[in-house]
Order: sequence, then C-alpha cells, then structure tokens
Amino acid sequence: MIMKRAFADIAEGQVHYWYAQAPARSVSNIPLVVLHPGPGTARHQVPLLDVLSQSLRVIAPDLLGMGDSAPPRADIPAPDLGYFADANWRFLDSIGVTHCALMGSSLGGRTAVEMALQQPARVKGLVLNRIMMIAGEDLNEMKAKHAPEVMPDQTGEYVSFVWNRMRALSTYFPWFKQDAAHMRKTDLPPAETMHVSFVEHIKMCKTSHKAFTAYWNYPIAEKLKGLVVPVMCRAETTGFVANATTWVPPFEGDPLTAQPGQLTSLAAPVIDYIKNLKA
Repeated sequence: MIMKRAFADIAEGQVHYWYAQAPARSVSNIPLVVLHPGPGTARHQVPLLDVLSQSLRVIAPDLLGMGDSAPPRADIPAPDLGYFADANWRFLDSIGVTHCALMGSSLGGRTAVEMALQQPARVKGLVLNRIMMIAGEDLNEMKAKHAPEVMPDQTGEYVSFVWNRMRALSTYFPWFKQDAAHMRKTDLPPAETMHVSFVEHIKMCKTSHKAFTAYWNYPIAEKLKGLVVPVMCRAETTGFVANATTWVPPFEGDPLTAQPGQLTSLAAPVIDYIKNLKA
C-alpha cells in the first residue's frame, strides 16, 4: 500500500485525508478526489485508492463529522449539502489543489455533484457511482432509521447498536430490513475487516447523522440536470445528465472486502476516463 495520511486546516478544525502523489508514469495531471459513501469513511476506499494511485494523484478526505475529520460547525444545527461541499473546496484550497476530477458514490456522489455545481471551472470531470433516487415513504423510513444520531451511554448499548448496524450493512440493504427480500446475498467480511470498519463507524457515531440529513434532503434529480462538467455515471443516472458517458461498474461491494482483480477492473475505466479529460 502506497497511500499516506495527513490533516489539513480549515475553519472548522482539521480535515483528515488519504493521499498519494502522482506516480512517475501518471496518465494525467488532473488529481482525482474520491469522496466516500456512508455510513463509512475514506478508510473504506483505501484498497481502491491504492490501485488508482498507480496511475493518478489521488486525494480522499473524510467528510466533516465522519472519520477523523472535525465535525460541522456547532452553530449550524442542520447543515445542508452545500455546506459540506463548500468545506471540501476549502480543504482542497488548503492543500493547494486548484482543479481536479471528482469521484463519489451515495453520500460522496451527491457531495461531488454539489461541488461541481458550486465551482464547475475547477472540476474537469465527474465520476458517479451509486446515485439512489428515493422518495415517498421509502425516503421517510431511510431518514428515520438508516443513519440516526448515536450518543454514548454508560451501559455500552450504543456500542452494540453501532456494531450490529455495521455488521448488517454487509448483508442487507437497507440494513434495518433484515429479511430475505433485502439480503445482499454475500458472506460476512473477515473479522479483521469488520474490526477496521467498526472503528471507523464508532468514532463518528455522534456526528455522521448531520451529513446524512443533508443527503436525504438534497434534490438530486434536479441537481443532476444542472451539471455542465463532463460526467461518467451508471445507466440509471445518464437520463438526468446531458451528454454523460455510461459506466457499468463491475464490482458493487465495499473495497475493503474486494479481491485485487475486482479492484483493478473497477479502477480501469475510471483511469481511462480521467486520462482523456482536458486539464
């Protein structure tokens, strides 16, 4: 693994991020900023980042309130996704990144979309993985149950909740519908992998819900139609984005549990797409 870790200062505190400098045989001078889904952190993306970093300069921050990054401002009780996107731009400013390509899935995908809308001149390309369109009662249920605020208690019940949610995320979607109809039909990850994931989940349990509240309230279909940057995305998203390039990701799971061949096949079209972008 060639990825390294660092912290950068913004007004809210420090942003934790993983990075690798451009390799000697870099295919592009455009850095790739990878924004993680959730519940999760940039740590879950490290195996994929490691493969991408063999061809590209890669940067992957923990979103505010997640992983080891500072929480959102206390005087903004319900920050919207515009706030999280702006924080990412301020983070990139602090490390001297003037332009980039963005890659994101789920929460990270929506944040990447908002970043591209805020500062399109700086975004040379956008790679979107899972962009779920949820509405009605399904949306209300996800708001209430998927990523609630979890406060520490002296009995340790919160630890059990975080562990069980993290474990269930591996085998069900949504995790709180634990029946055959919602089963992912995959094995549990190895115990060591589950431990790594649990550590990431437990340290952000008090604050990650703020990003998810912003996620659920973000009008993604409307926002996608406003994009003016080059976009590569799944077929189900291309109908919302003018002139998008269709992408069929060959691997659907968590990079922490992926085999090397799966990561290589997932990274290859991303690398090919970015090397053809105009700086």
